[in-house]
Amino acid sequence: MSTLSLHGDPARFPAGLQELGDGVWAWTQPNGGLGESNAGLVRGEGQSLLVDTLWDLRLTGAMLAQMAEPTAQAPIRRVVNTHGDGDHCWGNQLLAGAELIGTEACARDVTAEDPRGVRVLRKAAGVVGQVAEHVPRNLPGVEQGVGLGAFAALLAPFDFEGVEATPPTHTFQGTLELDVGGRAVHVIEVGPAHTPGDAIVHVPDARIVYAADVLFVGVVPIMWSGSVERWQAALERIAALDPVGVVPGHGPVSDLAGVREMGAYWDFVTPAVRERLAAGRTPEEAARDVIASPGYAEQPFAGWDGAERLIVSADTIARNDRGEVGRPGDVARLGLLAAMGRFAVERAGAA
Repeated sequence: MSTLSLHGDPARFPAGLQELGDGVWAWTQPNGGLGESNAGLVRGEGQSLLVDTLWDLRLTGAMLAQMAEPTAQAPIRRVVNTHGDGDHCWGNQLLAGAELIGTEACARDVTAEDPRGVRVLRKAAGVVGQVAEHVPRNLPGVEQGVGLGAFAALLAPFDFEGVEATPPTHTFQGTLELDVGGRAVHVIEVGPAHTPGDAIVHVPDARIVYAADVLFVGVVPIMWSGSVERWQAALERIAALDPVGVVPGHGPVSDLAGVREMGAYWDFVTPAVRERLAAGRTPEEAARDVIASPGYAEQPFAGWDGAERLIVSADTIARNDRGEVGRPGDVARLGLLAAMGRFAVERAGAA
């Protein structure tokens, strides 16, 4: 077991390839924080299917190297991208000979995010953060600069050089049934929820579901698209499949208990956020107040990493309730990243 996460924290669960059953594996990255995403492998007769790639070429290459032995006689012929976030698809170009599969919305999402923009953002945000640390905090924009600097620091473990956004070549809506060397694999569209193009992957004979970012375990979820109602419906869809193992997008391998815990998180925070929004609070104010409330502290998820992510989810709830769909615009997204970074710094300082 690796002793440290990519972000340098003590690892709380095993890293790397874990066999979940006959010809079914999970690839996990402790502790499930930003960019510490999971993937999966399903092997059939003479061919295999990969569920997601990782955020950069180095990490994806290391994963594929460890998968070389189980796929020696069953090469990876297909890759399913569960959604369009880079930490689940920016290694696609290393699978040039494989068919890339995703929902139509996922394919649009992949091409909407330019890796070069993230490289520029990391450098610029880092400079802004360094400057902000050396000027009075009460000056306009300084707190936002501190927040962007904190976000830039979280990008440090990743190398985005050479990454080319490579979208799915085979898209679908609804459900796609695949034959992977004699094994049935079902790819089920459940978005928009976490992102516009979410899908889960079900391997019926192994009773395994790759839930991707519809499920976070030990880590607070982040909802960029919504709605909460669709996210809850996706969790119900997973439960209806009656799996014995569920691989989250971030965090350790779980089961239906993890699915129920994720549902309980949304059951608690959604009405609490809406109550505060109705009282005139901004999404950031609402999120902060919910997290500071005695009721939140009593919940099992109070100890999950990344509580500040509720700021984004509260903003999405507010936008959805106004009838807006999709991700926030670039400027709004930068503001949300800064707000999360700022709140994370405050919480770390108070710990």
